[in-house]
Amino acid sequence: MSDTPSLQADLQSLERFRDWLQSLVAAQQPLHEWAMSAEELRERWLPKLAERERSSSQLYF
Repeated sequence: MSDTPSLQADLQSLERFRDWLQSLVAAQQPLHEWAMSAEELRERWLPKLAERERSSSQLYF
């Protein structure tokens, strides 16, 4: 099959992209949060988001 080198190069390119994307995600979200349930994440982040909304609205008024 003549496409094999091209397919192999595409696969390697996709693997590099996957690794790069995974490193970006890991840098943005602590690893322990990956194991948290949706409810645990809500409990962790909703108060912070609410506080952020309050403080941002104060900037405009």
